[in-house]
Amino acid sequence: MLSKRIFYIKALVLLFMIAAPCSGNSPRKLLEKANESYAQNEYAYAAELYEQVLEEGYEAAGLYYNLGNAYFRNDKIAKAILNYERAKRLKPNDDNILFNLHVARTHIVDRIEPVPKLFYEQWWQSLITLQSEKGWAITAIIFVLALFASLIWFFISSRSFFKKTAFILLLVFITATSLSLVFAQKQYNKLTYENEAIVFTPRLTAKSAPDASSPDLFVIHQGTKVEIRQELGEWYEIKLANGNVGWVLKDNVEII
Repeated sequence: MLSKRIFYIKALVLLFMIAAPCSGNSPRKLLEKANESYAQNEYAYAAELYEQVLEEGYEAAGLYYNLGNAYFRNDKIAKAILNYERAKRLKPNDDNILFNLHVARTHIVDRIEPVPKLFYEQWWQSLITLQSEKGWAITAIIFVLALFASLIWFFISSRSFFKKTAFILLLVFITATSLSLVFAQKQYNKLTYENEAIVFTPRLTAKSAPDASSPDLFVIHQGTKVEIRQELGEWYEIKLANGNVGWVLKDNVEII
């Protein structure tokens, strides 16, 4: 009799374990419902479902992109820009993300001209953003394998020409590996460092110091992207693309 009870208990536990993943809304089901809602022009509900998927711990460039689209269609431009920026961090060269981000930015008030960069700074930055941190890490691994192949070739070659060629390739692959690792680190830093934010209040006045009574410096508006330089209590020191620096309350911006 006791053995039967144990058997039934085990059977119930097994059924519960099988049924548990099927119960409730899994991230996949939520994503499917969100996509269906978006296709049916239910943008507010779609955005709500996409947010639930994020709360489940699932993160992807496509998810942020879809969420940005839902907010854009619902005329919530600041939230759209925020999520396009998050998608861009994961896929920096995706044409759809970049285009929709550009379109969303045309709907905000501020037209801030960035400080011109020197040509080599532009070249260096464009080189870094060719790939994500994972892409550069994979590239580094490929160069390491090529490096070892060149090393083997160097040791097994008997003719001086081949040894010189292998040695030159060794230097090339060492340099390429080092640069790939540097680029991967820089892309990882961009992804993980919370030093950029989007303004979420309709009109925000930047102060000269972290004090509400300090003089006003400039005014920015909802949807504008800012760089966070430091924080002090309830305040952030921000920097705009044109070089202007000021202090704003944390509650007025959302970290990318």
